Order: sequence, then C-alpha cells, then structure tokens
Amino acid sequence: MAARLEEEAGITVLNRVSLNQVIVSFGAGRDDATADRLTRHVVARVQSAGDCYVGGACWKGREVMRLSVISWPTGEDDIDRAAESIVEAWRYVARLDP
Repeated sequence: MAARLEEEAGITVLNRVSLNQVIVSFGAGRDDATADRLTRHVVARVQSAGDCYVGGACWKGREVMRLSVISWPTGEDDIDRAAESIVEAWRYVARLDP
C-alpha cells in the first residue's frame, strides 16, 4: 500500500514501513498548516466513503493518516481498493484547495 500511495503526487509516506503500519501525510510541498488541514480532510473523506478505515493522528507534531493492516484475510484486492479510495479522496481534496 505504501508503494502505491507514494506514486501519487502530493502524498508522502513518513515512516519506514517494516510490517503493517503506514503513516501518511498529504499536501507535500505546502506549508505545514495547510498540509495538516488537507490531511485531516482526506482522513474524513476516506472514513465517510466506507471502503476502508483509516485513523487520523498526531505524529511528530504533524497531522497524519495512520494505516494499520491487521486482518489476516486481507488480500491484494483489499489493499488496492483501500489505496484507490485514499488516492481518490486526496485528488478530490486537492482539487478543492489547489
């Protein structure tokens, strides 16, 4: 999932993914306050879409999306669907706040 998300301009994976935790921010290249606001909006949009559950969190003083893949039956199709939902939410939010 991290690799798929990093392909999208404006999305940054902030941690070194070693197992199942991914920390993501949105609005790369923008000031911290704007990126934090955009990240909160993306988290809310993904949660309301209902395709997957993501959490918002504060990490190292910044607003982030926290992803944790923990269910053993999770497969590639599930990861692809979740990543697409996140990318679509980011594209929507980014269009509203170019």
